[in-house]
Amino acid sequence: MLAIATPASAAQEASDIYWNAQRQEITGRGDEALKSYAKLLARSPDSEAAANNLLNAAVREGSFIDALAAVKAAQRAKQADSDAPLLILADAFRRKKLGEADRTLTDLEAAGDFAFMMPMLKGWLNVAQGRDSGVDASTFQSSGLTAYYSDDQLIYFDLAERNIAQAKLRLRNFRGYDEPHGRFLAGHAMGEFSRNGDAEFASALGRQIGLDAGNYATPPVTPELGLAMLFARLGLALGEQGQPQKALYFARIANWIAPTSDAAKLSLAELFDQHELDAKASMLLKAIAPTSPFWTQSIVNQTQLAAAPAQAVAIARAASEMQPASSQLKLLYAQTLEKAERRDQAITVYRSLLAQDAGGANGPRRAVYLLLLASALDANGDWDSARNALEDAAVLDPKNAQILNYLGYSLLERRIDVTRGFDLVSKAHQLAPQSAAITDSLGWAHFLRGETDAAIPLLERAVKGAIADVAINEHLGDAYWASGRRTEARFAWKAAALAAEGNVAERLTRKIDFGWTKETAAP
Repeated sequence: MLAIATPASAAQEASDIYWNAQRQEITGRGDEALKSYAKLLARSPDSEAAANNLLNAAVREGSFIDALAAVKAAQRAKQADSDAPLLILADAFRRKKLGEADRTLTDLEAAGDFAFMMPMLKGWLNVAQGRDSGVDASTFQSSGLTAYYSDDQLIYFDLAERNIAQAKLRLRNFRGYDEPHGRFLAGHAMGEFSRNGDAEFASALGRQIGLDAGNYATPPVTPELGLAMLFARLGLALGEQGQPQKALYFARIANWIAPTSDAAKLSLAELFDQHELDAKASMLLKAIAPTSPFWTQSIVNQTQLAAAPAQAVAIARAASEMQPASSQLKLLYAQTLEKAERRDQAITVYRSLLAQDAGGANGPRRAVYLLLLASALDANGDWDSARNALEDAAVLDPKNAQILNYLGYSLLERRIDVTRGFDLVSKAHQLAPQSAAITDSLGWAHFLRGETDAAIPLLERAVKGAIADVAINEHLGDAYWASGRRTEARFAWKAAALAAEGNVAERLTRKIDFGWTKETAAP
């Protein structure tokens, strides 16, 4: 006779499946955990926990089918999150079932969910259906949130609808190139302008995101790509807002809608990194080809994921050798060498970078290279050469606050020329008054001139901007001590000692115990 499972035994079986899936997750067997969660949902189709666990596992492992099954199960049980229809929308776009996409948008609009996205979602559906998008600048002013997330979307619509002249005008006025979504936009637009015979503007876009001249290939902007870039941007924003699970969900939707998009891969890799899923992030980054405008960024990210400094050096060196004309990759190689404490080699690479750029007309860029060379030389004990590099950098870019501050503070620190050091850090502070490091330099310059009353307010302001900085807290403690505020001095030194190491930690301990002396003065 066949035994019939009792409710109790069925519950026990579901519990066993769940805990087995949990063990598989913990031990890094994500694909096996995914199968177990799918089995669990099949056993308990009305379970909210089963649907949520399957969805999270599917997002991590990249199984669109399982993610869709989880969302639909949650919808049937009326337990789905408000963002569930967005996955249904992605499914409709993937399958080119635009009637289904239209109905999903109607349901979303009726529910009032994600209203800020609605103009963009409707626009991409219109373009996918061969109609005019129906969007312009005024369309995206319905709310502040819509306006904020549409600055790049408006240009994607122009590119998709072949409004190239309008796209060019908007790209000239775009101000977000230093943000990920702006770099993605520039990369995609480069391909469009290259295909339209405007190599000069394509190169100008490349320079906006730090790329050297080259023939970079990107696919045409399609409704799928435009929609994916919206989800990618939202995913990164949610990550910054401390919502890691939702962030990963949105970034994965972007990847599912446009699986060949390198920008979507970069976004998803960033979120995997935040989840400490380094292997998955690395796999995505390695899938980006050297012909892509996003390859250099993928190499930067790979060096950041590297398990050891030597591995980061190897990645950067290989990339630089593959594209020897790329100053950005050579710069990355030098910086990884520095982090690996191979300063002699880093200095050599910095010098070769300057030699490579010898004919360049970009003074500020060359000044930055000189600043980095100076920093490496200084750390390597060659102050004279470092000073020469800094002096040259200051001539090339006399309004670079970092260069002026480094040179000025170094003169103060070494007591070489306190008057000139004071003038340099004063100018740096005028250029960048918000910088805690520069504010500290100016405060310390006042202190060294015996102007303790002027120094303390500046040093206090610097501490507020960099509350855990060892040097700034020590400087403030010294200034307090000099003004007779002995208790506050010890509190400042204790704050500095929290993160201090080596000789600095020993010096701070002596100050806390015995007070300031010439032997324990901060450099």
